[in-house]
Amino acid sequence: MTVHHFTFHITDKSDASDIREVETRAFGFSKEADLVASLLEDESARPALSLLARYEGKAVGHILFTRAAFKGEMDSPLMHILAPLAVIPEYQGMGVGGRLIRTGIEHLRLMGCQTVFVLGHATYYPRHGFEPCAGDKGYPAPYPIPEEHKACWMMQSLTAQPMTLTGHIRCADPDETGALT
Repeated sequence: MTVHHFTFHITDKSDASDIREVETRAFGFSKEADLVASLLEDESARPALSLLARYEGKAVGHILFTRAAFKGEMDSPLMHILAPLAVIPEYQGMGVGGRLIRTGIEHLRLMGCQTVFVLGHATYYPRHGFEPCAGDKGYPAPYPIPEEHKACWMMQSLTAQPMTLTGHIRCADPDETGALT
């Protein structure tokens, strides 16, 4: 079985139970699944991009990109945060996560997104084009990150021209009245 035998599609409401199943199985608990369900309903997360990976019709992976903005700015360039990326255990290590990232990045480019941020594994995401230490480049994370984990806050520019604006990044927070935090 290779990644070429998988299909990838943008999700809609009919995929909700499959997304919940993938998130719960991948993380071993429902906290991420609950967060994803909330973010998919949150106006401040839009435009969001949600992709599902399937193998022989079975949902095996999911990725979510939600809107990000500069704190205090009403007219920020189009930016997104990747969170979460989930692949059920028996399909991990087969390239599904990487393919979800690449497919998502291509869709985001077509949407006009300029930059994608992720807080994730310091050796995994750089293999997919993310640059560690986004905070050191002028883009502090929405939440405090301990110094020993600062390399885990990463970014990827999706345009030929780097962003000239810098600032504290805010993200959607479905627990906070639907406002970006």
